[in-house]
Amino acid sequence: MLSFISENLASLIVGAIVLLIVVAVVVKLIRDKKNHRSSCGACCSGCPMDSECHK
Repeated sequence: MLSFISENLASLIVGAIVLLIVVAVVVKLIRDKKNHRSSCGACCSGCPMDSECHK
């Protein structure tokens, strides 16, 4: 098991970093959804979906 980790250490580190980034993005999206924040810039006048916005 130790040889597997030592042979693949770089891949494991990169994979862990990517996983942390994905988790951080998902957590931010969930928090924004709970706080009724939108992912858009809130410039609804030019948005084709302005009638569907949940302000």
